Amino acid sequence: MREQKNLLRMMQSVDAFFPIGAFTLSNGLEDYVVRERITSTQELREYLEGFLQIFPYNDLGIAALAYQYGGEPEQLLQLDAFANAMKSSREVRNGSIKMCSRYLKAREAMEDCNGTLKWYMEKIKERKAVGFHSIAVGIYGAELGIEQENLLSMYGYSVISAIVNNGVKLVPLSQMEGQRVLFQSMEKLEKAVQQASKIKPEELGVSGCASEIHCMNHEHLYSRQYMS
Repeated sequence: MREQKNLLRMMQSVDAFFPIGAFTLSNGLEDYVVRERITSTQELREYLEGFLQIFPYNDLGIAALAYQYGGEPEQLLQLDAFANAMKSSREVRNGSIKMCSRYLKAREAMEDCNGTLKWYMEKIKERKAVGFHSIAVGIYGAELGIEQENLLSMYGYSVISAIVNNGVKLVPLSQMEGQRVLFQSMEKLEKAVQQASKIKPEELGVSGCASEIHCMNHEHLYSRQYMS
């Protein structure tokens, strides 16, 4: 019963309706659409495939390492500093910081911010850590005892589901087309989870230049629907 309860708590924490503002971020996708790099279902599918190729070396890998470093405070602080350094786009970096802050406040409001997660929150208040959403998710999953691959699968699904939802609105496409793209991406998400599970710290941030550039371009768009 406890295992099922913890699984449900984890599912809630990565749900699209969890109040952290994730729906306001496009992570550069809006700039792709504005520049007509994504105008169809096929192009959205290709974008998502490219995203999943670099995902293990970005937030998915960060969440995996945070999960593994649950009982090692110094390692977590180093990971936090590394995450801050590797997020070149200001809005993406600030977006993750805001999501982390809201995530921790939500968990605290539910009286469910304990152990290492509470320690991380205190270090952020003390300005000894910056605070990133993927790290908080990894820590929380480890504390609940969720298996690593299950945690990464849930977190990964929430991220790509948000991407598809944003893409459907931006292009625009039908909801059914969006769900087809999401369904066809499951196998690649599974591979990304397997890669992230074995990631080494020095492998983080090794790719994704084009995505970073589009994220930076987004900061200067004349008109936009999303914050990043």
